[in-house]
Amino acid sequence: MTPQPRREKQLVLIVDDDLASRELLANYLEPEGYAVVLVSSGTAAIQEARQTLPDLIVTDVLMPGPGGLQTLFVLKNTPETLEIPTIVVSGISPRILGLMPAAAYLQKPVEKHTFLQTVRKCMNSHTRVKSTSRS
Repeated sequence: MTPQPRREKQLVLIVDDDLASRELLANYLEPEGYAVVLVSSGTAAIQEARQTLPDLIVTDVLMPGPGGLQTLFVLKNTPETLEIPTIVVSGISPRILGLMPAAAYLQKPVEKHTFLQTVRKCMNSHTRVKSTSRS
């Protein structure tokens, strides 16, 4: 795995074609001390994830172009982004969400406390995995 660059704040990549949804999640995260990058498509998410190696990716499922499922498939099959935990936040059925390769699934509209709790859980799990991995 490629080592992630040292950052002052943990970086979260938010992927959603809906501007209001992206901004809402960013407004939840920024006051908690997270840095965020917002993108509106799966194509942009793949490119941004490869360049910045975020600590966490939060993505919607239904988007124009490559949707969340295709985006996750590419990210989980790319060595640089394979181990980045992903949270799917979507308005589609939780049964369908369970089929996606993500660390967690939240249904829209997502409540702030639940979202932040899930983010912390995914970040903590990923930190433990990274700290026990051998280079």
